[in-house]
Amino acid sequence: MCSKFVLAALFFAATMPAFPQSAPAAIQSSWRADVGGGVSAYHDDFFGSGILYGPTIWIDLYPNRGPHLLHGLGVEAEGRSILFGGPQPNPPGPTLNTITGEITYGGGAIYEWRHFRNFTPYGKLLWEQGIADFDVHVQGYSRDNRSLLAPGAGLEYRISRHIVIRADYEKQWWQRLFQNHQISTPTGIAIEPRGVTLGASYQFNRIHLRPDEKNN
Repeated sequence: MCSKFVLAALFFAATMPAFPQSAPAAIQSSWRADVGGGVSAYHDDFFGSGILYGPTIWIDLYPNRGPHLLHGLGVEAEGRSILFGGPQPNPPGPTLNTITGEITYGGGAIYEWRHFRNFTPYGKLLWEQGIADFDVHVQGYSRDNRSLLAPGAGLEYRISRHIVIRADYEKQWWQRLFQNHQISTPTGIAIEPRGVTLGASYQFNRIHLRPDEKNN
């Protein structure tokens, strides 16, 4: 399911007209802010093969200061709510031991590789807070929250001066979930949800001329 999302994004990008990504030599960008949103599909990685769906939003800030190598380094804030879907029992009936929804939010570092015309690959490492809702048939216990680490990578494709489409892959590490409850060991269990997000960003750029151009 996740691979179909990525293939669809790449097919769509290939059909879009090319748009020059480089700015004139006399213009420098002092910072850039990307604001975007999309739809996520995640494998829950818990007693089955359920897929959860929901919206994701993000904000990326790129200072573009210092050595040229650091101009692709920025920070990302991200929020996701995947509350739809989940495992489908066969035959139909009550589901057992399933995650029914997740909410995550947090931030971290992102680095984009700016050496291609319209495609921009990137990698990121986020530290997030996660809230999981589940049905484990333990009385009074249907929600838990944890801090988690979430590495990811993705690809952006520019379709206009300010708009890019984005295909994003992320993997989460939830540790010690269900700790000290009767469905698990005293130390809890670890799950690794992973999924893709397809969406678009609007890029706000603050640009200025080089000092020698201002005097002309």
